[in-house]
Amino acid sequence: MILWAAECAAETNDVPKAMEYVNMVRARAADPTGWVYKGSAYDAPSATYTTQTPPADKYKIGLYTAATFNAGNAITAIRFERRLELAMEGHRFFDLVRWDIAAEVINRYIGREVSRPLKKGAVFTKGKNEYFPIPQGEIDNLNADGTVRITQNPGY
Repeated sequence: MILWAAECAAETNDVPKAMEYVNMVRARAADPTGWVYKGSAYDAPSATYTTQTPPADKYKIGLYTAATFNAGNAITAIRFERRLELAMEGHRFFDLVRWDIAAEVINRYIGREVSRPLKKGAVFTKGKNEYFPIPQGEIDNLNADGTVRITQNPGY
């Protein structure tokens, strides 16, 4: 929710507020109590590792400053933060569709993966693949009395 608020602030040119929201998320990520530690037992009730040395990786998480977060790159930075913060949670595709860049990003990915056997011939079609087709039975049921309440998604 905080990153959505940051996105809204950036879209309305309130860059300082957007930076404040993004830095809230980054500050939480920079808190060493939430990091993973090598060779340490995890205590699930407290959601911490019993010993906190050494970290499992070289964590380097800094806050944005006015010099690094400005009107020119605010949206790009927020999109990057959403990608990091929500990785593996299933939000990425829907963000890409919402930002109207799904075809661009997915086709670029397919282009890089074309050497793999399962990726040959794959293509993401803008205006079609963002949404699934609506089942014909649903369209028929909702429009049965002659009033058009629902139409098929484009491209199907």
